Amino acid sequence: MFESHVWIRPEGRGTFQVSPSIKNFGESQIIAGRNNLVVDLGACTGMDSTFMGMLAGLGMLLKKNGEGQLSIVGTTEKTKASLEELGLNHLMEIEPSTGPWIGKLDEARNDLRPLNDQKNLAKEEHILECHENLCDADSENFERFETVLGVMGSKKVNPSKSKPG
Repeated sequence: MFESHVWIRPEGRGTFQVSPSIKNFGESQIIAGRNNLVVDLGACTGMDSTFMGMLAGLGMLLKKNGEGQLSIVGTTEKTKASLEELGLNHLMEIEPSTGPWIGKLDEARNDLRPLNDQKNLAKEEHILECHENLCDADSENFERFETVLGVMGSKKVNPSKSKPG
């Protein structure tokens, strides 16, 4: 329908269990040259930090490539606030006011097919990568996720705690 955009609509909770499939699909689309991703949270009842870290990773990949945009639509006040609180609004356009699909959300949603990726097993590396993405997106997130990073063996260092030699 909107050839220039890839539409992703998770249903239910956005968690560490579903984020690997969405990450793999999103990255495959970016590699294939489709650099405008729309993540529609209209059917998403909530998000955990791993899911938000996966979104951050997709946003960083698009920024690194220097092309395209990650757009987030269908947010509630709570999901929008969660993304902004983690400083992800500079990696993605949250509720953009422009785009070929603006005013055509129902049409876009009706044209979707289920993602047939059955690799939904949450892996420690994925969870760690997503939390490191959150810290790369905003250094204030180091304090929020310090325990997770420590337990999972992250090599990332909180820049505010590093002391000159």
